[in-house]
Amino acid sequence: MKKNFAKPFVLILSTALLLSACGSAKTTTDNKTAGGTSASPNAQATASNKSAGPVTVRFNMGDGEITKDQIKEFETANPTIKIQREDVDTTKLAAQLATGEAPDIIRMTGVNDLPSYVIRGIAMDITKYVDTSTVIKKDDFVPAVNVFRFDGKVQGQGPIYGIPKDFSSDFTIWINKKLFAAAGVAIPSETVPMTYSQLFDLAKKLTIKKGDTITQYGLTLGGKGEADLPYLMNYLLSKGVKLSSDDNSKIDFAKPEVKEALQFWVDGVKGNYGPNQVNQDKAAWGGEVFLADKVAMYQTGYWFSGLLRGDEKAKTHLDDYVLLPAPIADGGTRVSPTGSATGAIINKATKHPNEAWKVYEWFFGGKPAEDRAKSGWGVPAYKHLLTMIPQETAFDKKTYAVLQDELKYSGKFIEMNPYLLNGDTLLKKQLTPVYFGKATLDDAMIALNKDANRIIEESKSAASSK
Repeated sequence: MKKNFAKPFVLILSTALLLSACGSAKTTTDNKTAGGTSASPNAQATASNKSAGPVTVRFNMGDGEITKDQIKEFETANPTIKIQREDVDTTKLAAQLATGEAPDIIRMTGVNDLPSYVIRGIAMDITKYVDTSTVIKKDDFVPAVNVFRFDGKVQGQGPIYGIPKDFSSDFTIWINKKLFAAAGVAIPSETVPMTYSQLFDLAKKLTIKKGDTITQYGLTLGGKGEADLPYLMNYLLSKGVKLSSDDNSKIDFAKPEVKEALQFWVDGVKGNYGPNQVNQDKAAWGGEVFLADKVAMYQTGYWFSGLLRGDEKAKTHLDDYVLLPAPIADGGTRVSPTGSATGAIINKATKHPNEAWKVYEWFFGGKPAEDRAKSGWGVPAYKHLLTMIPQETAFDKKTYAVLQDELKYSGKFIEMNPYLLNGDTLLKKQLTPVYFGKATLDDAMIALNKDANRIIEESKSAASSK
């Protein structure tokens, strides 16, 4: 949901292989394959109860996501448990997992990370904890929570390995009405989604140049105005096209629907619809140019409303911003999935599973969950909290109405091969020569297929040999 910057390709690849080979070095022998049943809470409690004095639960979560006041409140109510918050650091976490020193609760995104952590035996099956919880109820889950289920092959099915702290339908479109007016373009419907052809036609019309200088961009994504893997997979989800084999051992980027989707952004880069590496715009991410009133359309989720409400400049003219439905692939069906769903797993190697669950249950189902719902920084994981989403102002009411419609289409998930952790970086690497006119899109797809399948083969072999 939040902005997410890609790390260098080599680093992510080496980290992925390290985790695949070593991630479960100190896990128990049961449930080493995805979809298995973990030891029961009562059985796991034996080791947990042997501890003398307060138990420390290490929680890998950003300081803006769990506050000192929240931690103090929990510890006051639960004097036998201490929470030690640890910063989110991918490289450090990889080393900790390899040496068996990883935190008890590990932050991750459900879409990108969860399946990989399951197949490597790092994520604990929390189904039985959820089943016996008096705080968290499965029948209260919104459909997007199922992104933290995985049966070893299909995401959204099987045991529960986590819960999102919040999520968004991340492929919706935020627009700036003033920039539409500046380009003389009518505002699209807030109830009927555009096709991607219509979206990019609009982007072209909304891109304004004065001589050789771009004075207004038409469209950007969460990062920059270039294709990323979530965008591609959302397009393919709408088309009903799957790239990976049933066992995730192969992936095929050579399908015509892939080229169809990527061609939009190849043309978009050449037309300078958004900031990109060719025009060398220095913006760090798409939200930066949107907040600066430099781009008319920004494809991202409901979570961005929280940033708009909090930004000193934007909050003075919130009525200029409108949320539109997620576009539909040409010839496809309507879908509005989450692109990330930030949450956490409990480390299967934890020495204190019951205490870890106590913290987990509180953070993901207790008062912190209510506080997050009220903040408007994301969509809560529970039906009963949906009414707590901000609805006071005209901006809130219009945004909430669009969101409610999008949630009807949020039950499907974009495809992410669990053995291709660096897929987004790999895609961008192969598309760069295309943007600069040094390769064709067909060339890029062939190279992408070759590299992706090599990485999948290596990662799958490392995971199966542990």
